[in-house]
Amino acid sequence: MLDKKDVHPTALPSTTWIFGLFCLINLLNFVDRGIIPGAPTQFQFFIKETLHVAVGDESKYLGLLASSFIASYAGFILLFGYLSIFMKPFHLVAMGLFVWCLAVVVCGSAKPANSFYVLLFGRIISGIGESSFQCIAPPFIDDHAPPAQRTLWLGVFFSCISVGTAVGYEYGALMANSAWGWGWAFHLEAIMMAPLVLACAFCIPDMYNRASQDHHHHHHVPLPTDDTEDDPNIDDDSLVKPTQNPLAPMHDRQSFVMEVWAVVNNAVFMLTVFGTAAFTFSLAGLSVFGPMFLIGLGLFEKETEASMVFGSVVVVSGMIGTPLGGLVLDWSCRSRPPLRQYIALRQVFLGMSIGTALSLVAWCMLPNKWGFLLCFGLALCFLFATTSSNAIVILLCVDPTRRSLAVGVNTLLLHLLGDVPSPIILGALKDAWAPDCGSIERDGAIVLNPDCAKDFHGLLLSLLFPLLWMLWSVVSYGAAAFVVQRRLRLQGHDV
Repeated sequence: MLDKKDVHPTALPSTTWIFGLFCLINLLNFVDRGIIPGAPTQFQFFIKETLHVAVGDESKYLGLLASSFIASYAGFILLFGYLSIFMKPFHLVAMGLFVWCLAVVVCGSAKPANSFYVLLFGRIISGIGESSFQCIAPPFIDDHAPPAQRTLWLGVFFSCISVGTAVGYEYGALMANSAWGWGWAFHLEAIMMAPLVLACAFCIPDMYNRASQDHHHHHHVPLPTDDTEDDPNIDDDSLVKPTQNPLAPMHDRQSFVMEVWAVVNNAVFMLTVFGTAAFTFSLAGLSVFGPMFLIGLGLFEKETEASMVFGSVVVVSGMIGTPLGGLVLDWSCRSRPPLRQYIALRQVFLGMSIGTALSLVAWCMLPNKWGFLLCFGLALCFLFATTSSNAIVILLCVDPTRRSLAVGVNTLLLHLLGDVPSPIILGALKDAWAPDCGSIERDGAIVLNPDCAKDFHGLLLSLLFPLLWMLWSVVSYGAAAFVVQRRLRLQGHDV
């Protein structure tokens, strides 16, 4: 008699609701990320009042708040990825999200406490929650989604990043300018996340809540590596076979360092990570200071209006681009499954190249408001279309049992090289190139310094910096695609 662990996935209950659970968690996490950049004048004034810094020196501290989660994220993302090989993944997610709820309550308490350091501490601890599910959700979706819809479901999951960030902009701006204040924006998040934590802890069937070493993955077609490049025994038949036999012994437990080394010892993986980090660097800087740029450049007068319009552009682009990118990849791979990873990498390179070019065209259109927003929105569609394809490349660079760890390594490095330094560097550049664009109090209201108009060209240069940085992403993805194409051609593939 077959054990329930050996039942084919198509015989198991629907996992759609679990995918939906992951999407809601991801959405709330990025709503939280959008609160601070959604109300920049309010938080800049809070920084000025609590740290007693001069007007024009707040931006670097605003950037620090936006990126401080990496302090805990860095310590836990690899730990959760490693533990998922041997422990039940949804229990790890529940533990991490419980800490996240406590962290956002601390963030909300910073306003009545009038303490920048309480807010900073809460932002630091919040990284634990994200680290617990970001390394587990993508491999789970890729394992259990219908084969023809895997990339589409990943696209839906990743579209929650742009949707959540955009909602966070509007939510943060509205709450910060309401009688409730921005402190309650954080408290309400904890209330909304609590039932999702309970669902992860108690509602996931055991057949889905299994460690990676105990799970029989679907057919896994790895990218060619240096070890297979000159191997005459590698052919199309061997490429389409699963790399993990269900009857094979379980994954041998290795040390943490050896597991991580097995992941990073791959040129295509590292080039893809560097490309993702460069893109994340640019996107994070624009996410934190985007509404501020729109106000300072004179495109909008009110903070709520700028956050709402910028957020709407991001959410519409994300909802169109991210799922569409997944659909295009599924369609492109319908007759060539052995080349799924190469096709995904090629799609990432093309989308990133077109998106970067369009974003630079949008910058050239400033200060034309609607020309900039239309062209920038189109650029974001192409950029977001790369998200799920990029995840496929990362997932299929490694042994199936290490996919959660690979996602963890990828996410850690893209944060360390991307959205951690980006807001701080861009904030420092903005303070240097546009020193009059701080927040002041006038007639009891917190507003942008009217002298900011004098720094128009400084703001333009500040905005150009993250757009040009995306060229590094194009170069990295192009190099990865070239390496894979060369290896496939040496093996006789027509690519």
